[in-house]
Amino acid sequence: MGVKKAFLLIFGFVPAMLALAGDDDKTLRYENFIYEENIQTVLLFQESSNDHMPVLGLGADDRLMLLFDQLGTENEYFQYTFVHCNSDWTPSDLQPMQYLEGNMFDNIESFQYANNTYFKYVHYRLSFPNEKIKPKLSGNYLLKVYRNFNEGELILTRRFYVLDSKIGITGTAIAATRPDYRFNKQEVDFTANTKNYLVINPFQDTRVVIMQNYWQDNAITNLKPQFVNGQDLIYNYEEENVFGGINEFRFFDTRSLRFASMNVDKKYFFEGAYHTRLIPDEIKAFKRHVNLIDYNGKRVVDNKDGNDGNIDGDYTWVYFTLKSEVILPDSVYVMGELTDWRIQERFKMTYNHANKAYEGKALLKQGFYDYMYVTTPQNPAELPETTFTEGNYFDTENDYHIFYYVRNQFLDYHELLGFKRINSNTSRK
Repeated sequence: MGVKKAFLLIFGFVPAMLALAGDDDKTLRYENFIYEENIQTVLLFQESSNDHMPVLGLGADDRLMLLFDQLGTENEYFQYTFVHCNSDWTPSDLQPMQYLEGNMFDNIESFQYANNTYFKYVHYRLSFPNEKIKPKLSGNYLLKVYRNFNEGELILTRRFYVLDSKIGITGTAIAATRPDYRFNKQEVDFTANTKNYLVINPFQDTRVVIMQNYWQDNAITNLKPQFVNGQDLIYNYEEENVFGGINEFRFFDTRSLRFASMNVDKKYFFEGAYHTRLIPDEIKAFKRHVNLIDYNGKRVVDNKDGNDGNIDGDYTWVYFTLKSEVILPDSVYVMGELTDWRIQERFKMTYNHANKAYEGKALLKQGFYDYMYVTTPQNPAELPETTFTEGNYFDTENDYHIFYYVRNQFLDYHELLGFKRINSNTSRK
């Protein structure tokens, strides 16, 4: 079978194998979500710093960069708009003309075709705010990308934040104070200073969101001040503000598909596609914690064999293996930024009794990837956890992001007035 014919054969089966969102479910979700199977490698980050926490300063020169690929050879014309949301990601009651300056929507005009790759795709990019459309109020926003000027034809959604920095935040992330949490949980204590903004009723009008790394579903929300000391609102709990410490993230490197790379067992080309088998992983839970440098779950798209990984980076099937002598109590999934920090069925692991290991594969663009293994409780109300796969350790290096909201008394929406990143390693020094 020729390479071209083999490629067409495997490419024809790609959408069914990816299965990102069921049967093209277009129901709007106020979260980071992909609505079509052939949309891949969606990234949203600060343009100037590559920071993957998408926070813009209100009225500042900051910009966010959206990147994504559409598998195939035909380009399409997409549109985008922004939706203002409350602190809990429900839509606010504001009308677009109240929170948007310029147009209410615009076209995504920048795209490039993949160059010298086996998997064909069109790469799209959008930089915003721009001269055509920009937010004019602080708060949470949902970026919607759709086709044919029809917001029902959703392609993807991404969350981002607009900060009007009026409330200062200082804090620490330390080993939990409670003795029974001491060795496996981390505690985030902080103070919000309101000298530059009058908060009339801090117990009723403020909202707090604390996010561990970039895992939004795992966030602690709606903490109320424990104490008020003049202009300082103090949040210093021992129970309500603790997170499982998780573990350092695992990682692999596919920036080169020609040469050896970290945590990769073998690479090969077969039936028109690259395949990358990772070195089998061991369960880390219930073992001694080892400090390693990681990127706290993030990914970097790059191609060491080319010039621009965004357009000459190829796609490869990545094979994950988690060795386990027994079947774990719940289903096992790969998770991290590569999964939009949520459970996706295409990242579900299947237990192989002969190999005594969980196995799975996913189509991923060349790059450097952090990831972890999680289990999902049968109760859908419970969050994925790392207890049986990665463990939880008090001395893991984690970033914590604190978002501080105050209800606007006149327009009844949540202003984002404070933001702070705290690192657990820095807090221990």
